[in-house]
Amino acid sequence: MNLYPRSFLRLIVLGNVLALLPLLAAIGYASLTVDDLTRRSEVTVRQASRAATLSYALHEDLNHMERILRQYEALRNPSLLDEYLTERQEWRKSAQEYAGITLLANLSVRIRDIQQREANAYEKLGARGERLPQLKATLATIKGDLQRLLGDASQLVEAEREAFRIEAENLRERLMAAILAALALTGLLVWFGRRMVAQLWSRFERVVLALGEGRLDRRIRLKGPEDMQLVGNRLEWLRKRILALEKDRTRIMRHASHELKTPLATLREGANLLAEGVAGPLTPQQEKIAGIMQVNAMRLQGLIDGVLRMQQASHARDQMETSAIRLDKLVEQTLATLKLAARNRQVRITGSLVPLTIEGGAEALATLADNLISNAIKFSPDGGVVRITLTREGENAVLDVMDDGPGISAEDGERIFEPFYRGAAGKGVSGVGLGLAIAHEFALAHHGTLGIVESAKGAHFRASLPLGSRQQETPVLPVGERRRSADGRP
Repeated sequence: MNLYPRSFLRLIVLGNVLALLPLLAAIGYASLTVDDLTRRSEVTVRQASRAATLSYALHEDLNHMERILRQYEALRNPSLLDEYLTERQEWRKSAQEYAGITLLANLSVRIRDIQQREANAYEKLGARGERLPQLKATLATIKGDLQRLLGDASQLVEAEREAFRIEAENLRERLMAAILAALALTGLLVWFGRRMVAQLWSRFERVVLALGEGRLDRRIRLKGPEDMQLVGNRLEWLRKRILALEKDRTRIMRHASHELKTPLATLREGANLLAEGVAGPLTPQQEKIAGIMQVNAMRLQGLIDGVLRMQQASHARDQMETSAIRLDKLVEQTLATLKLAARNRQVRITGSLVPLTIEGGAEALATLADNLISNAIKFSPDGGVVRITLTREGENAVLDVMDDGPGISAEDGERIFEPFYRGAAGKGVSGVGLGLAIAHEFALAHHGTLGIVESAKGAHFRASLPLGSRQQETPVLPVGERRRSADGRP
């Protein structure tokens, strides 16, 4: 089941949306919380304002009611009782509204108690105010209770204001925490999205590099959006096509090489017979022509053998039989086979070999060492020095071959391992340009590398090959002591 979107563009858009979601959630949470706090604050402010207005009205109405009673007590005017009734109704209305304020819900019982006490005293007043002193005393008591109640109401309003201040501070802290958490989550999602995209591109890059390096043994399958999977299918088709073309090329080259060997052997034999005078004495001019035929027949033979060797190296990874190989002894054997070439050029070979064992093919490793060392001897000047070292670096055996030749330019270094490529320094040296290419293929076949190391003088090639599980504890000896039997010189 493919969990990716249908296209890479949709994947990027989805990633951006997911990255924004925590921030949007934090903004939404902040908006809702602030709106709720604002609404409650507005309600509280309105109630506090109304409570303050009613508190003043209750106090003033009660004072007015007391003045009316004192006037009635002095004048005994019945109209004053009617005025008291009107003022009393206003006072009770204000008290009723005051008791209904939610902010002062804890004081509603006391307010109703005050109202009830005033009502009881008023009912006992009488038609001519016979019980006026009792009503005046009740109003005086109510006035003190009302004063204390209004003070308690002010404390409730102040407590509510302080609660809002504390809640606002807590809200600010919660919003900051929410924003920081949203930013952290957004950063995590952005990192995860970038990592996912980087993994997709890394897979694509590895596939392209594998195709470019000729590693065609694995089936290509790219995971991800449908458009990337489609690219993977196209690359898989390309891989199969390259394999088919490679097989066709290999078959054609093998057949052509084998077909060329038979007539070439006849030409070589004929040239040798002519040169030896089997068909009769030759004139100097004829001997020269026969010599040219022999040289070019040998050159053609070497070219055909090199092509076959190159084909063998290209498929060495699939066909090579591996075993435990002492690489230091193999290099010694290679030096022994090249002692004549070194002696003819008066080339001195120095260095040291650490006893190392690797898992590989004996013939392939021998060819790799032979090509590197013979190449160094071939490009060294007469009387030059070739330095060979075999060391261990981590889990790899490292073979370094250095010479005193003209070296390799940066332009040639980019193509030096290509088949049939000959750099500017190799124009005056015999060869067809296959030795380094074959050595490079054999290094890759052993899951190793072969490259060029920058050097102030001459060329420096380095082959790095994985080690085997067992290593010999043998003393390190200089190459000069090991090769005493190779060139006869210490």
